[in-house]
Formats: sequence, C-alpha cells, structure tokens
Amino acid sequence: MFVITVLLSIFFLFQPHKVDQKILQDMPLLHIENFIMYELDPFGLKTLMLGSEAFRYKDRYTVDNINHTDHSQVHISNLRADYGIYKDNTLDLTGDVTLVRDDGLSYKTQKASFYKDKGVFVTDTNYTLSQGNNVIHGTYLDHNNFTGKIHSKNINAKYYINEDK
Repeated sequence: MFVITVLLSIFFLFQPHKVDQKILQDMPLLHIENFIMYELDPFGLKTLMLGSEAFRYKDRYTVDNINHTDHSQVHISNLRADYGIYKDNTLDLTGDVTLVRDDGLSYKTQKASFYKDKGVFVTDTNYTLSQGNNVIHGTYLDHNNFTGKIHSKNINAKYYINEDK
C-alpha cells in the first residue's frame, strides 16, 4: 500500500513540464557585412545601396548605416541614415536621415520614408529643408520629386528672393 501511495504521489507531483516550441518564421536568409547592392536597367546604374551590415529576409532588407543613391529620378539623390528597411520599393529610414539632391536641395530629419516608384519623400517628424541660403523647418513633409510639389505643416521659413534690376 505504501508503495502505491508513493508512486501515485510521484505521478501527481512530478508531471512533465509542457515546453512551448517556438517556430522562428522571420529568420534572416542572408547576413552581409559591407553590403553593396546595384540595381541596373538597360541604360546603366539605376540605384546603388551601401551599408555596413545587412540582413536579407524573405520580403525585405534591413541595412545599418544605409547609403542609397538613386539615379532613376529627375534629380540624382543620395539618402543616408543610421538604419533602413528596404521593402517593396520603399525605404523606411531612422536615425540622422539626410537626403541630398544634385540641385542642392537637402533634408535632415530623424525618421522618413522614400517611396521610389512614386518619387515621394515623407517625414512626420521635425525636419529641416535647405537649398542655398533658403531654410525651412517644419513638423511634417511630403515632397513629390516628380511634380516638385511640397506639402508641409507648422513651417518656419527663411527664404531669400532675388529681385531683377
């Protein structure tokens, strides 16, 4: 009787632990240091993306210290940031985001998105836009590189107009 009681006590007190198995569905497919990606079309170099380290996933690239040059737009532009995610022809950038175009237009902000197919640069945080001596500060920016239209909120601008003599 004692043996049965001990066995029953052991059975009820020491049951096996349930172990949850986690299936990692978002594993990087590729890890690249000193990342360089060229995008070519029949006319030559379309875009160049560099980074200190990158991970390729099934649906995106994540890039540290991203440096992206785009030759496919009206103006050649260079985007730099501490971190970027490239997915579906969209660059989501964070940390010291800087865009410089060949016509001297530049943006500085902490977070932005660049929609390559639409040619649109959007930030919903504080930004500084400058071109020459002209400087604009604001809290939201939507700039279409194809049309040249800019939509912004809460702007403070210092803009110099040259008068013809």
